[in-house]
Amino acid sequence: MKNIRTNKTKEEFIKEMKERINIRKTIMEFVDNVYFPMMATKFNGKVYNARFLNALNEEAKKVSERMYVKKAYSNDEIEIRLRRSDWNYNDYESILLKCKTNAEGRIDYDATINDHYTKVWIENFKSYAEEYQNSIDNYDEYMKVFVELANALENYNKLPHSFRGHLDTSFMRIY
Repeated sequence: MKNIRTNKTKEEFIKEMKERINIRKTIMEFVDNVYFPMMATKFNGKVYNARFLNALNEEAKKVSERMYVKKAYSNDEIEIRLRRSDWNYNDYESILLKCKTNAEGRIDYDATINDHYTKVWIENFKSYAEEYQNSIDNYDEYMKVFVELANALENYNKLPHSFRGHLDTSFMRIY
């Protein structure tokens, strides 16, 4: 197949995946060594407000100038982001975590660490790092599948238009 292209060379792709894996490790270290301990010791039972986010951001800057913490989509969600570079604000890895509060709006550490979504989000975050590693480990095998797809598509496109118009391809998707 002569028209196969990738967005990056194999080496560039592997380098990026390794960077993303390391960023995810850094974020998880922050979650395990800063976020949860700070919530448990310094802020458990305190009113959830900007002081908590400011304290987290101070600690985040000690890890990297590109790391920051913010309130996410709802009041009880916190997002921790780490950008890949200084210049591209749209290329980052991030995790969402719950910050559960009680009826008085005070941080509840036990409810947070036992929250179903928090556990699931952490597991998904870790599994995505594994997916990055699988993409590195199986790069050549995955490329073979891509080549097979490109060849099959080329052969399909050679079929007569009248026949192709008869086929239902609505279920076929390339994501």
